[in-house]
Amino acid sequence: MKLSFSYFLLFIFFSLTINCVAQNHTKAGFGVTVVQEQPKFPGGDDSLVSFLKRNLRYPPEAKLAWIHGLVYVGFLVDERGRIKDVRLLNSVNKLLDDEAIRVVNMMPDWLPGKTGDIPVEVQFILPVEFVMPEKK
Repeated sequence: MKLSFSYFLLFIFFSLTINCVAQNHTKAGFGVTVVQEQPKFPGGDDSLVSFLKRNLRYPPEAKLAWIHGLVYVGFLVDERGRIKDVRLLNSVNKLLDDEAIRVVNMMPDWLPGKTGDIPVEVQFILPVEFVMPEKK
């Protein structure tokens, strides 16, 4: 009888814990929020690529020095879709890094990520590639 009652209390405890976590942000290991729906640039990935093509300016000094590479910029998309806490995650060159951050800061609000129907803050990592044209 005591063993059954202990299991019952343990079941109630876990049920309450699971409900509390589900009502807040669901966490996976290492403090990562698990979302069912990732944040999206308005119009989707094609619109994001178009935005980057229109607004990204290859710094002339970087072109002359033949500097190229992939800059990773991390940022948070909050519950309202606003971009915040923009950070450089890897550096290629200060000129390219600054340009990638400048363009991310120009972005319009995104569609927020969601857990269920609840908008949540989500970290997003955007690779920004600077490609030099082939030498002729």
